[in-house]
Amino acid sequence: MADKGKESIDISAPPEKILEVVTNIDLYPDWMSAFKLAQVLERDPEGRPIRAEFEVDARIKQIHYVLEYTYPSSGISWKSVDGDVKEIAGSYTLEPSGDTTHVTYEYSIDPGFPIPGFLRKQGVKMMVDSALKDLKRRAESV
Repeated sequence: MADKGKESIDISAPPEKILEVVTNIDLYPDWMSAFKLAQVLERDPEGRPIRAEFEVDARIKQIHYVLEYTYPSSGISWKSVDGDVKEIAGSYTLEPSGDTTHVTYEYSIDPGFPIPGFLRKQGVKMMVDSALKDLKRRAESV
């Protein structure tokens, strides 16, 4: 069964800068501690990642997966196409508002293997914190 959710945060940076941080996949291990490997495998004609490989320390085990990316007009979306998990899907929707950008993170994750409830809840919290709080810290500091 998939864990699904939606969380938001305001970031003091324009959408273009936030998208630049999100699409600079090779630097994920520098600012998100769970990422042990993050590398772009394929780019579109505009140079944006459309396929990337990851290895994440999920505390109970290392998880390897490949994501494919699309670029709707309001942000970025992704879905898993290979790896140790059954499903990873998500998106960032970026809505400018004055000097800040309202960032909405939506996710759906189904590991495809049993995880005790408290560890699963901890893992989802860690993922959401990285996806929003770490992104905010990074986008506002670079």
